Amino acid sequence: MFDPFVVMLVAFVILVTVGMPLSFSMVLCCIVYMVQADQPMYLIVQQFFTGIDTFTLMAIPFFTLAGDLMVASGTAEKMLRFADALVGRFRGGLGYVTIVSSMLFGGCSGSAISEVAGLGKMQVEMMARGGYPKPFAAALAISASIKGAIIPPSIPMVLVGAVTGTSIGAMLIGGAIPGLLVAGAMAVVVFLQARDTPAESRKALGRAAVFTITIEALPFLVMPVIILGGILSGIFTPTEASAAAAGYGFVLMLWRDGGRLDWRRCGRILMRSGTLAAAVLMLSGASNILSWILATEQVPQHLAAALFDISRNPYVILLLVNLGLLVWGMFMDMLPAIFIVVPILFPLAKEIGIDPVHFGVVVTFNLVIGLITPPYGTALFTGAIVTSVPLEQIIRRMWPFFLSAVIVLFIITYVPWTVLILPRLFGLG
Repeated sequence: MFDPFVVMLVAFVILVTVGMPLSFSMVLCCIVYMVQADQPMYLIVQQFFTGIDTFTLMAIPFFTLAGDLMVASGTAEKMLRFADALVGRFRGGLGYVTIVSSMLFGGCSGSAISEVAGLGKMQVEMMARGGYPKPFAAALAISASIKGAIIPPSIPMVLVGAVTGTSIGAMLIGGAIPGLLVAGAMAVVVFLQARDTPAESRKALGRAAVFTITIEALPFLVMPVIILGGILSGIFTPTEASAAAAGYGFVLMLWRDGGRLDWRRCGRILMRSGTLAAAVLMLSGASNILSWILATEQVPQHLAAALFDISRNPYVILLLVNLGLLVWGMFMDMLPAIFIVVPILFPLAKEIGIDPVHFGVVVTFNLVIGLITPPYGTALFTGAIVTSVPLEQIIRRMWPFFLSAVIVLFIITYVPWTVLILPRLFGLG
């Protein structure tokens, strides 16, 4: 008789290899385990329902809807112009504009994919007109998009918090400084590149023009204030804040269209958000069944014992976790890692005394970097499509930005206050 857990793993690998959607693969391989282990089948339904019966997960479709509504309301153009008014006058300014606009847009969408899809083409065309090679411009636009999944309101942070039971408000605000550090590190790469780029002959904007652009961008800049201000003041839970953000995005879209409602566009936006919500809930339910099986088989304990055989030093454990997740991100999407790997790692972090908010932000940062790493990076592929730059050319120019992100990853890993200072300042940590 084969070991039920081994049979389950083999079934999972086969199902994923033949191309079956991940959530269905997990459910089917869990059914195989239940049959082999002679466990009652009602546990499948029970654990699946428990996995989706989480109020916090409702924040995901609302944040996604808010991001889509902001794109429809013209946020991308306004953010790009505002960023240009802030930093466009400096040498290499177009690169800084790309970084700042990505950060501003990320404060509305919470997603790297939405950010690169909404801004990527405009950013690359702008930088190409300023003398930057298009592959470099595309690599910067794609790399800068990861800030959208790190700074508040980060959708991956919400998911990690929901899966692990960590304070989502603390994780959201904890991602602010790491996001700024990534922006600074990538700005250094742009500064070094700008020395070899022809000077950008651009007139500095006058005060009146800067004032006008700022006023036009102000309604869009209010979105992060609504989200963070509501959470930190206690007015909103993270889920309620996401709904408020979606409502505000709807108002901005109506305002741009002069009060006229485009039902077809609304239908497309709602369909996209609903589809994502369904995918997330399917993964959440399926992964909860798998998590129950992993706990039954004591996989977290076995993993902890294996790592503790190497070292019990938290710094060494964090190094191994970082390396493992960076490799994971190269071959698997972020969502499976959040729902499968993260629940296994968190008990280990607690056992060695690592702050859960710090560990949650570090893990999220790891997985977000995976969005821009070949061969599977979702943001990388999305950016190649929207910018029409060949993937291999982008990858060759991507490495300085990837390395800058990894350097920041290890800074926030081994200097915990970079993550924890803001949550503790606001009484969340």
